[in-house]
Amino acid sequence: MMISKTLVALCLALFSVQGDSMSDARELQAFRFGIALTEGGGKIDYTQGNSSTGAYGAYQFVPKWWDWYSTEAGYPGANIEDPAAQDAVAKYWFNRNYIDFGSWELAAVAHFAGRSIAQKAIDNGFDSVKNMKDSTGTTVEQYVNKTIQNYNEQMQMMAKVDTDVSAMGLPKTDAEVFQGSVEPQKIVEKEAAAVLDAITNGMSDNGRKKFPMTKNPNSAREVRR
Repeated sequence: MMISKTLVALCLALFSVQGDSMSDARELQAFRFGIALTEGGGKIDYTQGNSSTGAYGAYQFVPKWWDWYSTEAGYPGANIEDPAAQDAVAKYWFNRNYIDFGSWELAAVAHFAGRSIAQKAIDNGFDSVKNMKDSTGTTVEQYVNKTIQNYNEQMQMMAKVDTDVSAMGLPKTDAEVFQGSVEPQKIVEKEAAAVLDAITNGMSDNGRKKFPMTKNPNSAREVRR
């Protein structure tokens, strides 16, 4: 569900402190995916092009500015058609926009309309920029709403993965994995004893009745289907 313009404005007000925080790695990834999904209409496409603006790639960088963007990001000479280069340059700029403008909402404004427009949103309020449109007719407000919706969905999916992995009860550290000594000989002896028991049971009590085979003789065929 798209967040309301009131909520967007509130978020902008709450996070309009500049330059005093570093983006969290997970939030940065969620935001990067959020931008790419917004630009790609629900999918991430590293080869998409915009015929009206000339923008290219998953994050729709304008080719004529690419050299500057990539050089500022520390990747001079990077190929705009390289997905890895697109990701690296996007990470740098999204993180920089977050640091400079103080929120992911304003980072979205900066990417969509330019850093000067993000600054204007801080100086004069979000209402002063929300109705600005690009060549496709998309407004700043629409772009921010969709991007933050995608961002929130990505964060929710990451949280679910954390919950699911935690529920599995897997070891959290190497110490937990390797606690105690490992004695290969005892492991082999234990496995050999289990196999011997299975064979012995299978040979007794009317033949194979207790041998650990598939209970349903047709199950293998059923699986193949």
